[in-house]
Amino acid sequence: RNGATKATVEAVFDDFNDDVKRYLDDVGIESDDILILKRSMSGEKSECRINGSAVTLQTLRALGEKLVDIHGQHEHQSLLKVATHLNILDAYGGDEILKVKNDVYNNYKNYKNLISEFNAIGSPDERERKLDVLKYQIDELQDGALIEGEEEQLILNRKKFRNAEKILNAVKDAEDLLNGGYDGLSVISAINKSINLLNVAGAFDAELLNVAERLESSKIDIKDIADTLKTQLDELSFDDYSAVRVEKRLEKVRALTRKYGGSVESANEFFEKAKIEYDFLISADEKSANLEKEIKITENALYNYSLKLHNIREKYAKSFEIEINSQLKDLGMPSAKFSVKFSDINDLTAKDCTSNGMDFVEFLISANKGEPLKPLQKIISGGEMSRFMLALKNIISRLDGIETMVFDEIDTGISGVIAQVVAEKLYNIATTRQVIAVTHLPQLASMADQHYKIEKHEDENSTVTEIKLLDKEEELLEIARLIGGSTYSEHALPHALEMKKHADLIKKTN
Repeated sequence: RNGATKATVEAVFDDFNDDVKRYLDDVGIESDDILILKRSMSGEKSECRINGSAVTLQTLRALGEKLVDIHGQHEHQSLLKVATHLNILDAYGGDEILKVKNDVYNNYKNYKNLISEFNAIGSPDERERKLDVLKYQIDELQDGALIEGEEEQLILNRKKFRNAEKILNAVKDAEDLLNGGYDGLSVISAINKSINLLNVAGAFDAELLNVAERLESSKIDIKDIADTLKTQLDELSFDDYSAVRVEKRLEKVRALTRKYGGSVESANEFFEKAKIEYDFLISADEKSANLEKEIKITENALYNYSLKLHNIREKYAKSFEIEINSQLKDLGMPSAKFSVKFSDINDLTAKDCTSNGMDFVEFLISANKGEPLKPLQKIISGGEMSRFMLALKNIISRLDGIETMVFDEIDTGISGVIAQVVAEKLYNIATTRQVIAVTHLPQLASMADQHYKIEKHEDENSTVTEIKLLDKEEELLEIARLIGGSTYSEHALPHALEMKKHADLIKKTN
């Protein structure tokens, strides 16, 4: 509503099928006896929840499609799309078609994988060129012998070589200071003198002897440090040859890593894959011949399964046509003729097959006697489409397992006797499903078990839409209003009562 900050929509289901429970398990939501779907919307945010758990809008929609089948005017347009016709026929065929479809899909997937593998081998000339390139790359990486962490160590070594003079001078001066090689002075000799002085004074003050002992301990550590520096000084080597070798190795490591992925890890990974591909191409002639045999076998299997699927579809298409034509006859289209048209498959091969087989299917209809069969969108009117859709729903509603069906003004273009037939068809669906119908026809309204009236009114500042559950008396008044318009005629209410009695009789006899 204009000026409001938030809107919330909530739906509660106390009955749902196993497909819904499996979906809830897949998305990690515990399936209780009650299922609550909730969506809250504000100006900048949309929050979706299933049984209190936050989910994405996509997840909420996917679950909703398994719970409720909504039929409105837009669905007419969907049915006019030929791409949907094959799916409808396959749903009608049920498990028998599904099983063969899975066989087709698996063989198609295998066939495509084999083709990709065969194409990857290439022609003999292509293989030779690729082998030359791979050999050069393998030799280059093998010669490079890249090691994890080597670049970092080379950088440290280069830093040492570039600061060799500073390092040598620092070690030499430190060693001289400790061992007495620097102007005849020595830290160790100074400590020795201090120890002697403290030992003499210790004869008069015992605490000074403790200090002398601590100095003796420190002298041992300092002497060890001095010896270590002397050893390092003897071992330090900063010759120009070693420095050049480090620079060249670092340059090579960096060049190889840039060329083969940006890191030592990616370069070595490339190296391993290149060796595998090289070995594969070396024996490619034999592999190519084997793949050609496998492709031929898979092609035959794909074609045969697709042909089997085609034959099963044709079988179900015939019974589907019979059921649709029977439904259309009940719905006041006795001369209508419905047909399922298959594309010609005589010249098709496995290369023409898809993961869904080799069939292209289109629904054709002749709404009136003497008219040829034509595609739905070319001849069917709004009222005829509503009846055709209802005929279809009567057949496929038992197949999809969805427990709730919503019909939004399916009575478009329908009146009179046909309206009564439509009402009975909806009731047939309602014997196994929950049906919610939005209607303005008294025939449909009288067949319903419960009535909700939706009305709109204005207050001082806004328009309010309300929905109200009607009692039995209010139901009759509303049906009478639908019969007689806004002003009830003296015959409308008795007529409404008769319609309700007739509807109840139909329900009992069915």
